[in-house]
Amino acid sequence: MAKTAWGIELGTSSVKAVKLSGDRGGVALEDVAIIPLSEFGLGGGTSAEDATAGALNELRSSRGIKKGDEVFVSISGQNTLGRIISLPPVPKERVRETIENEARSQIPIKLEEAVWDFQIIEDGDPEELRVNLYAAKKDVVEQIVDVCDMAGLQITGIQVAPLGIYNYIKYEMDDAVSDACVAIDIGADNTDVVIIDGQKTYVRVVPVAGNDITKALRARFKLGADDAEKLKRRAHKSKDAAAVFEAMKPPLKDMVGEIYRAVGFYKSQHEEANINQLVMMGNGSKLLNIKKFFEQQLQYQVHKTDTPVRVALSRSVDPTEVQNNIQSLTVAIGLALQGLALDEVNSINLIPPEYVEGQATAKLRTPFFAAGGIALAGGIIAMVMAILSTGGVSAVVDQATSINNEKGKRASDLKATEPKEDDKAKAYSLINLAEGVVATLPPQKGPDDDEAPAGPPQEFTLRADMAPGLITKATLDAVAEYAAGKPRTPIYYANVKAKPETGSPLLQTNAWMLETKTEPGWVGAVDNEGGHYVATRTYTLRVWIASELSSSIDTGEANNSLKNKLTGDDGLLEKKLHDVLMAQLKESGQLEGIDEKALKKIDFSNGLKITVNQMSSAEFGTKSGDIMLSDIVDTRINILDENGKPYSKPLKNAERNTIKFGVSEVSVALTLKAVQEPSSGEEGDATE
Repeated sequence: MAKTAWGIELGTSSVKAVKLSGDRGGVALEDVAIIPLSEFGLGGGTSAEDATAGALNELRSSRGIKKGDEVFVSISGQNTLGRIISLPPVPKERVRETIENEARSQIPIKLEEAVWDFQIIEDGDPEELRVNLYAAKKDVVEQIVDVCDMAGLQITGIQVAPLGIYNYIKYEMDDAVSDACVAIDIGADNTDVVIIDGQKTYVRVVPVAGNDITKALRARFKLGADDAEKLKRRAHKSKDAAAVFEAMKPPLKDMVGEIYRAVGFYKSQHEEANINQLVMMGNGSKLLNIKKFFEQQLQYQVHKTDTPVRVALSRSVDPTEVQNNIQSLTVAIGLALQGLALDEVNSINLIPPEYVEGQATAKLRTPFFAAGGIALAGGIIAMVMAILSTGGVSAVVDQATSINNEKGKRASDLKATEPKEDDKAKAYSLINLAEGVVATLPPQKGPDDDEAPAGPPQEFTLRADMAPGLITKATLDAVAEYAAGKPRTPIYYANVKAKPETGSPLLQTNAWMLETKTEPGWVGAVDNEGGHYVATRTYTLRVWIASELSSSIDTGEANNSLKNKLTGDDGLLEKKLHDVLMAQLKESGQLEGIDEKALKKIDFSNGLKITVNQMSSAEFGTKSGDIMLSDIVDTRINILDENGKPYSKPLKNAERNTIKFGVSEVSVALTLKAVQEPSSGEEGDATE
């Protein structure tokens, strides 16, 4: 282990640096520096590269960083490519050669023009060698080396910023979180999404971030940029905090959708993954109510980064400064942890070999005006990320309990409670066996806006046996209406039947319904006796859609067209689900006495989740041996409109095999929460 190491995150608005020391198995935080690039002319005409070099020079000289010190700097996630690849077992001496051969087919740029590195995933599988492979264009890495050289800073490593997050979580958080979670680092321009699954990593950079929240506040409250930024940071002190958070919701919901897509894509490739926890970091994680919002939207356990526990604070640092800035220091700490060569951290290093060897130094000193800039290269890398991050489709969920077994278990659960409960508890138990809460109506204020809301939110219930039929009808009706509306690309229901000899990532599947529920518990139980039965059930419908492609419509555009038409406030699927659920509530008599204004405020959002995911960015049917459209589409009529008529003439098999197509998954999840006795408290208090 190195005695000391510096970790430096090269951000778009500041340089963040930490110094760690390691001794006798422990790690201590020795120094912290956050240097705004605005102090070196950024925003006043100075280039980002020159401003960063100025900040690094200030850091080096003020902190006494010398040549030979262990220094790791970051490269942004959007400037890198990441992939998990599988290989047959090979002797140690041939590992790099084997991975290099595989990398030539996995990286969509010439290997000679890239800097790449790998880490072997130690999962104990003797039949397969799996590695995390990361790469970046060489000229982008050389620009970072040049910036450091301009500052007189000698570096020993370049690490992908999201993998710095991986290092921090692996070292600082307990195994229950660090073994399987999704982490988000909310920056100004982008949000890094990092899926951690054991030693496997998957990184996606999404364009929804802090600046989008600021724009939403500007539009809602008619503010200038500076005032909107101040309001965002101080929303918790505002007298209109609730209105401020409402204005933040649209971009936050977009962020939730991106997280769903990233996790969904990863699970489609790794069926054993169990991701249900979220770690938040970055300055965006400080926003008003954001933790609660993500918990409600994702149904994940959400953790915020806090003052480090395993990394001790030395006397030389101000604990208040660390506490106030820890959310934005995680990448730098993760880089420094790697500099200390700890066993549990990632070992990827994208520093050019010739730099390490002290060779070809002159070649690396490319003037910035000739090299084109980090931002331009970053845009190129971002475009090819989608090509790299493929690998196909596999529908992955836990095995559903059969209907008969479920009925038997419910009957057994109820029977077990009967001798222990009074009549009131029995009534609630029976209700929770038959139905669950599907929507709420917030407390309604009186004519005076300052008057406090009267009573708790009103809850509406839905019979459990109605849920599958309602969401299936709404989903298929919405898809049919979209198909009948002459979309940019025709669509088909897809029954995917992969030919084993093709090696295709598509697996056999169907449109199907899954019911899952929490383990039953008893609210109000004392010493495991008494109380009433509770359980939360989720019904998930998944439908696969094949979209025809053309020279002007690729898989991403076809997926976006389907997504934009089905989802969102004006989406066909959103409207139809809302309509069928409202119709059912009306038929059950629960809407009697509620005026039209209040009806519009009934909220299904906490229990209803809709996603449209691009299952693979590959185009199928384009090469000999690929899956053809006739392999995945039923030979009968594929899409019927809302009147039960085919929207277009079914294709003959010969015609189908001339079509390129992409596959999307439309997923609808409806959650029914347990009905609670008002005095019984939350379901989380149940004794199981």
